[in-house]
This record gives sequence, structure tokens and C-alpha cells, in this order.
Amino acid sequence: MSQTVFQSPAKSARTGALGRESRARNHRPWIGAHAGIGLLLLADLAATWLGPQLGSQFLLPAPTMARGPLDQLVYAALTVITLAGSGLYEVGPVRAPLDHAAAIARALVAAEVLSLLRIAMLRPSPATPPLGTSFGWAIAAFALTAALLFGGRVAVARIWRRHEIGVARGAAALVTTAPCDRSVCARLDRLADHRLGYVFCWGLAGSSGLRAIADAATLEAMIRSGQIGDLIVFIRRGDGAETRARLDALLARLADQPVRIRLAFDAAAEIGAGDLAASLGLRLVTALDRPIRPLAASAKRGMDIVGAGLLIVLLSPLLAAIALALRLSGPVLFRQRRIGLDGVPFTVFKFRTMRPLHATQGNARIVQARAGDRRITRLGRLLRRLSLDELPQLVNVLRGDMSLVGPRPHAPNTGSGDFTFEQAITFYGVRHRVKPGLTGLAQVRGLRGPVDRRDLVAARVAADLDYIERWSVWLDIAILLRTVPAVLIGRNAV
Repeated sequence: MSQTVFQSPAKSARTGALGRESRARNHRPWIGAHAGIGLLLLADLAATWLGPQLGSQFLLPAPTMARGPLDQLVYAALTVITLAGSGLYEVGPVRAPLDHAAAIARALVAAEVLSLLRIAMLRPSPATPPLGTSFGWAIAAFALTAALLFGGRVAVARIWRRHEIGVARGAAALVTTAPCDRSVCARLDRLADHRLGYVFCWGLAGSSGLRAIADAATLEAMIRSGQIGDLIVFIRRGDGAETRARLDALLARLADQPVRIRLAFDAAAEIGAGDLAASLGLRLVTALDRPIRPLAASAKRGMDIVGAGLLIVLLSPLLAAIALALRLSGPVLFRQRRIGLDGVPFTVFKFRTMRPLHATQGNARIVQARAGDRRITRLGRLLRRLSLDELPQLVNVLRGDMSLVGPRPHAPNTGSGDFTFEQAITFYGVRHRVKPGLTGLAQVRGLRGPVDRRDLVAARVAADLDYIERWSVWLDIAILLRTVPAVLIGRNAV
């Protein structure tokens, strides 16, 4: 398999022709996967058309309700529908049909049963030819169709491998500290359901047969664009402290990215040479995953829109009164860049609680307000005490930047003392795998206000990770209900 090296978009932009070539390479595999699936679909239709035909021509006559072109088309459609419903037109089953032979066989049996039921219901009485002959034809037609379909899928799989088709959007990338031979890559590819298409290795792996990614910036850009959906990090027993630190740094950098990160290790090498470990071989363990699935995310988004809209309507008199009071001494709103879902920054809205001179920080390090902070106005202190300064973030919720419930959004480089939050916790970015919230589990637990110790940052991040791990609609509702008494008590509010 030939090897393609993907370079950083910034480097490619320096030469226009090279940049266009890189973009073309990035999109070509996606187009090829669709063309390859189309080829497989044609092969399946041909098999389902020829199988019954050959059975009736050379073995046993077909029943009347299975002879016409329309009847044959119905059988072919039923077969393709059951195969598609079983997920057998995904990249993995297409590239490795023998690994999914049982699923293919089950789908073919289901299609055959549906076809026979249709024939039984529509067939006139008395039956011509006799029922026994019809069953014999059905068995022969099924066997021939299955043989042709499996043969066609094996042939298509060879074409995919020969022409490197199937590295589609959301493919998997192997991250390794040393080159992997083809046998190891083949085993990892099988564990990844044959979606492995790229490799990122310090010094570039020349023997893996995968498309090489030149640097971490390119890897991050491919993840953000959706071209890579899975990372498989291959951990070796011989990796030293420096190598593990390099991997940790890379994973910390990618912690907030929309990618599933799985750790691969050789159980026999890690555990020992016992019979149990030897039988385990390579194993995958999910380290970081997308915590909220698309359907659940839609439900959460619907709750955000309805809840934020109702709160804005109900609280509109209060919002107007606060805005008028603030307008007497300066701007009403305070705007600041915060880090949102997948590490993407957005502009957050708050009621201004500080004097206009201190309301903006520019690009400087953000210093949290403390008890007795002279920058805070008298009205601002009351707004902070009751968390009323956060109410304009309901607009952020409606815009989709935030959710009603989630980890609180922080500005980049927010810190206290001699450290920033990012420096305090290595995998701080994991909290960005969900949308930030107007309230969260940390807030209802009383973890509010300034932090001047690393353990306090760790406690907040632990609460955020607990929320991400246990998320459900009911947990969101429980946090919303607990927010009101938490705000009224105002523990640790500044």
C-alpha cells in the first residue's frame, strides 16, 4: 500500500499548488468510499438477480410468483434492505466481508424468509409447481445467491484494498511512538472495524502501509474537520518516561477535540507470558468518548431552547430593571471570550459588575474576582451574590453556544496565584467535550468563587467530569432544581 504524508494546512498554504493537491488528497478517499459502496451495491443486486435465475434454469423450476422481473426485483430489494438494515454497507463490513460472514448470512436468511412469506400469501391454489418443488427451488436459489453475494463482496473488498478505498470521513488514526509492522497494523485495523486509515508517529512510520500525518497540528485540523473520528493510541511496554510524557502531552492537547480516544496495548506483553495473557492479544480500552450521543444531544438542545425562552419571558421585567440601573453608570453588558464545546471560543454575555475601566482584560491573563475586590461596584456585588449577572447567558443558550446545564465556561488563561487552570490540570480540556452551562454540578455542590489552590481547581474539574460521565436528562433536571436554593444560599459567591 502506498503511503501519503499529510502536512499542516499552514505549511501547504505557502505554496498554492501544493495546498490544492493536499486538499484534493484529503477529499479523494471520502469520494472513493462512496463509489466503492456503489460498486458493492451493484454486485449485491447482480447476485440476488442471478441466484434465483440460475436455480430455476439448471436445478428446479421457480414458482409462478417468483418468475417475473418485478418479483425478482422485489427479492433483490428485500435483500439489499436487510443488508443495509444490518449495517453491512458500512466501511468495516465492506473491507472485510469474511469477518462479518455471520451477519451477512443472517441478513440473507431474513430476506429469504420475507420473500417466501410474500410468495405464500400471493400464490394461487392449487400450487403450481407442487409445494415440495417450490421449497427445493427456494433452497437452491438461496444457496446460489449466498455464494454469488459472498464472492462479489470478497472481490469488491480486494478492489478496495488495492485502490486504498474506504478511508472515509470519521476514519480512525493510529498514534504510535515507533513504526508498526503491517501485521500489528492489520490486527489494530481489525479491532477498529477496518476503519484505520492514518498513522501519526514521531519520525513518521514508513512500514505501516497507512497514510502518514506529518505533525500534531495537521492531526488536530483533520479531527476538527471531521476527517478523523477515532484515535487509537498504541501503548508499548518498552515506552520510557519521556515517551509516555510525549503521549500524555498530545492527548492533553486533544482532550477537548470531537474524537474518541482508545488505548491499544498487547495484553501478553503487559501482563506476562501466561496462558491467559497470551490468549488475550491486542486489546482496546476507551479512554475518552463523546459523552452525549446525537439523539440525546437533540433532546438536550430542545430542553435548552424551551427553558431559556421561558426564563427570558418570565424574567423580562427583572432583566429590564437591571439593564436600566447599569445604564446609569456605563455599559450594560460585559462581553468576554470563553472556551466552549470542542475547545471552540465564543463570546459570553453577562451584566457588568465592575467599573468600566476594569470591565475588559484584552489579551492579558484573566484574574478572577476575590472577596472585597475593589473593581466590583455596589450593584455588581449584589448581582454576583444572587448570580443575576449570569442571566444574559440565556441568550448564549438560545444561540447554541451554551446549555442550561454543563461545566461553567472559563476564559482562556484564567488563573489565580501563580498558575492557570490549564496548568493546574493536565487533562483540563476534557470538560470541553460537552457544551458549557449556565449552571452545573460543581455550582450546586458549592464549588464557586475564586480558587487560589490547585486542589480547588481539581475539585471543580472532578465535578465537571462526574457530570459528563453520569449525564442524563434527569440529571440536568435535578441540577436545575438544586440551582435555586444554591443561588439563594450564595455559598462562596463573590
